[in-house]
Amino acid sequence: MNAIAKTSLYYSEGSSDKEYHAEIIEVAGGNVVNFRYGRRGASLTAGTKTSAPVDFVQAKKIYDKLIKEKTSKGYTHDVSGTAYQGTENAGLKTDFIPQLLNPITDDEAMRLIEDDAWAAQEKMDGERRAAHADGNGVIGINRKGLIVPLPEPIAAELQCIAANSGAIRIDGEIIGDILYVFDLHFHRGASLHASPWSKRMKLAQIVLFQCESIKTAPAAVNTDEKRALWNKVKAAHGEGVVFKRLDCPVREGRPNSGGDWLKYKFTESASCFVLEVNSGKRSVRIGLLDSSDHPNAVEGKMMIPTGNVTVPPNHAVPTAGDIVEVEYLYAYKGGSLYQPVYRGKRTDLDINACTTNQLKYKPEGRDEEDVEVQVAS
Repeated sequence: MNAIAKTSLYYSEGSSDKEYHAEIIEVAGGNVVNFRYGRRGASLTAGTKTSAPVDFVQAKKIYDKLIKEKTSKGYTHDVSGTAYQGTENAGLKTDFIPQLLNPITDDEAMRLIEDDAWAAQEKMDGERRAAHADGNGVIGINRKGLIVPLPEPIAAELQCIAANSGAIRIDGEIIGDILYVFDLHFHRGASLHASPWSKRMKLAQIVLFQCESIKTAPAAVNTDEKRALWNKVKAAHGEGVVFKRLDCPVREGRPNSGGDWLKYKFTESASCFVLEVNSGKRSVRIGLLDSSDHPNAVEGKMMIPTGNVTVPPNHAVPTAGDIVEVEYLYAYKGGSLYQPVYRGKRTDLDINACTTNQLKYKPEGRDEEDVEVQVAS
């Protein structure tokens, strides 16, 4: 029997530590929706929501309703089991447009390390997440500008700030139960968009100083600090470093080239489209849209298979149609990824982000080696 869709949920509060698993299984005559639940690590109770096979459309409705019911009761996809705030507004569009970054070369990164007009921060390996709190409550906002739930500890801390000081909006990266803030857009109900980034970050450090679930991302300002940060992130096999102009205002969207925020990645990664789950294996076949235009394809682009990636045991196996992040050493011409490593499902992107222009190809005539960038000390 093949699982067409599968979700694992967790709940942890006080002495309760529970897990819940739901899946759509393809069987003779259609599909069934099964579930398992119980205390984490113990034997689980199994059951079904379909007494007889149904078509996929009906099975998906039953499955989606089941997941919604469990998340509304505090279950979360996060293995920590931290409860998330209500999702009744999930999917609604906001006025938030994230400031996006263009990549830079080794030489450009070395120049910015020496340039006192630029600061550097570690590039976090999470999901982009803004958060807004005012008298009407707290909302999380994803990269698409859509409302998404926040872990309750983060929402509670933001609500406390808003209650005491007025509306606040922060921009950052969420990893597990922690929101790492790298910008402050509103404080005391006033927009800070025109203020220099360095001033916005200093204010964020003051405002968020006592928070436990919201932390400001440390910034390296002078050359020695930037050099030390570069070497630290690289030695820890971190994703990369982000450079930001100290005097820049908030600029929404991604510029055609350059910009006030730039990124350098030590490891290559690509957001890929899951074409199918490999039967009987913890691996999926992935693909990318060709950057060149093609008639009669997905929004004018042809889907190029880029190989398979194994899903480690600490991740749920994604389903066909999901977007996943895959780290790799380099890509071969044609799209195949060399040494792909599964990093997780992306919920903040859609298929239009899955293009071959993300790829860094193996240099012609270069041996299969990881070339390091040296930073003088």
